Amino acid sequence: MSRNLKVSCVNCQEVVLGRAGTGGRGRDTAWFVHCRTCAELAQEQLEPLDLLPADSGLVIYRCRRCGDRRVCRAGWRTRCHVCLDGRSAGSALDAGAALLARMPQEADLAAGVRQFAGLAADAPVPVRTAAEFSAAVALGEDLDRYARDGWSVVAGDVHGLPWFGRRLQPTSHGTWAIHDTCGTLQKATTAQAVCRSCQPEPGSRSFLLLQDTPYLLYLVRHRGLQKFGVGGERRVRTHLGAGATVLQVLEARHADVITAEAILKRQKQMEAVPLRFWRTRRMPASFGVGTEVVRASVPINLSVVLPNGVDVTHRFTREPV
Repeated sequence: MSRNLKVSCVNCQEVVLGRAGTGGRGRDTAWFVHCRTCAELAQEQLEPLDLLPADSGLVIYRCRRCGDRRVCRAGWRTRCHVCLDGRSAGSALDAGAALLARMPQEADLAAGVRQFAGLAADAPVPVRTAAEFSAAVALGEDLDRYARDGWSVVAGDVHGLPWFGRRLQPTSHGTWAIHDTCGTLQKATTAQAVCRSCQPEPGSRSFLLLQDTPYLLYLVRHRGLQKFGVGGERRVRTHLGAGATVLQVLEARHADVITAEAILKRQKQMEAVPLRFWRTRRMPASFGVGTEVVRASVPINLSVVLPNGVDVTHRFTREPV
């Protein structure tokens, strides 16, 4: 590569010269070129979590702002899938601008974006907020491809986020999930979910095929904790089998349920149960380690984030026929 090669920072669009880590160019971050200032700013977003073995060569990070987790190769640099920053500009906001253009014709979308941002019903939506909403939904769609009953997705790596509102390349550090039965954290695939220490489990999903099919957004409680999430009936019953009590279950289009979960995660990010709770086993294994676990005192009404959902709570408050 030429030392004088001109490239642009993906985050602020500033033109930088040379190789990564030289001059005004910072280290490449989350697969893309960054200027030095943006690269340093991105590092302030994240904190490492001691979840993967040291010999895995990978690290799972958590965003200090929104709680999203992202996996990256040790020694490399990454940033939050969702959160932009004060320097984000130009094409980094194109996904947000495209979403804002749709909002006048799509009332449900407009309401969802404002809920995600905690804005009043008539408040203007900043383009950065719209871009973050777009990234959050894209992340939910991508990680849901790896979701299986009996597994809890912990973290992934989606090439193109947070700037483009979608995955651009298949390049990835992988998606990692916990097998609820044995508690093993392992790399997930979109093919059959096979635990290396348990029997194989069936399942293969595609968001494009599922987007119009029924899906569940659920809320359950165990002792002093609540867990919300998405999945099929078996997923809900896994929580009940672990001792949880169902509070509310709504059914809607798969695409709408994924969007509702992204909104709920953003709304409840500050109330997420600290990592030490699951380490001391105060939660059932089926609750995983997600930001979807909050204290029982936190008010949650799924109908607010999924107003078109059909209440099917009754399916889980009596024995199935």
